[in-house]
Amino acid sequence: GCNSKRETDTMDTFMCSSWYFLRYPCSNLHDKPFDKNAINKWLPVDQYVGGVEHAILHLLYARFLTKALRDNRMFDINEPFKKLLTQGMVQSPAYKNPKTGRYIPYHEIEDINNPIDPSDNTKLEILFEKMSKSKYNGIDPEVVINKYGADTARMFILFKAPPEKDLEWGDSDVEGQFRFLSRIWKLYYEFINEGNVETGKILINTDNERNIIKSMNIAIREISHDIENNQFNTSISELMKFYNCISKEFKNINFSLKELVLKNFCVLLAPFAPHISEELWHLLGLNDSVHVQNWPEYDANSIINKTYELVIQINGKVRDKIQIPTDSSEEIIKEKSLESTNVIRWIKDKQIKKFIIVKGKIINIVI
Repeated sequence: GCNSKRETDTMDTFMCSSWYFLRYPCSNLHDKPFDKNAINKWLPVDQYVGGVEHAILHLLYARFLTKALRDNRMFDINEPFKKLLTQGMVQSPAYKNPKTGRYIPYHEIEDINNPIDPSDNTKLEILFEKMSKSKYNGIDPEVVINKYGADTARMFILFKAPPEKDLEWGDSDVEGQFRFLSRIWKLYYEFINEGNVETGKILINTDNERNIIKSMNIAIREISHDIENNQFNTSISELMKFYNCISKEFKNINFSLKELVLKNFCVLLAPFAPHISEELWHLLGLNDSVHVQNWPEYDANSIINKTYELVIQINGKVRDKIQIPTDSSEEIIKEKSLESTNVIRWIKDKQIKKFIIVKGKIINIVI
């Protein structure tokens, strides 16, 4: 006989997680959960990223409910998600007493290089385990962000391991990414303070300029491919290679080419270190955001090697290696090989029976 309120939240949480994605395109609806036309337009989800604990129940239920709603003509999509990436766990050192099974908080250990349980003096095991409160091995991102910045934290997480693998937290690796970003900042700062005048022409006349153009186009090609395939760690490796080439060749290239290289480097860096990239973009004197720029396209011709190393064998044994133009004919390959001092010494007055040539790789002179 008392006033009451009907309980509406009666289903298990798995029920909610089995259809929440249908709500995203229809979040402004208040009289029904979703709109058929909006679901047909926007779904299925292109890329789902989740931990391994979602791999069975949640994804199974989501597929089941999607198909049940489809069978009831609520919409026409067949699957909720097109592509799945099961990400690895973040692990860090946990200190466990092998006798009691108790985990000891980091701050209670007097000497971290020789960890002892202060309660019974037992030597602790050091285990890399998934971060959790119960094991006292969580790292607060705020600590890293306050010390090094958000971009360093982001770069470390992306670089340390492929996304599908477990990641072991390491302070030295965090510092390594901070140093890399600091070197990038210094490179841009020195360029801005050079005071060179832009010629408007991007000249490519020297070996240094050809090398940096080649490195830039390789970076664009490789990073584009790696991002498409969620291989962010190798993307950052390619950025490091590109940076190394820039730092080596930068003093010996013209101003306009420097500017082009730094613009493209900034755009390539932006997905991984968005804050510093935006700042560097504006330091270059560019007004709108680096994050709305077109992604650079690589020039295949600039990646082609103009020369290659030809291995010269005599009767199957390597006797010399020479650099030769990539487009050399078989006659030129023979001629250049026979001009080699080592080859002349080994052949002397012997009769050449035949040449075996594998273009782009090797010549075998049979005597």
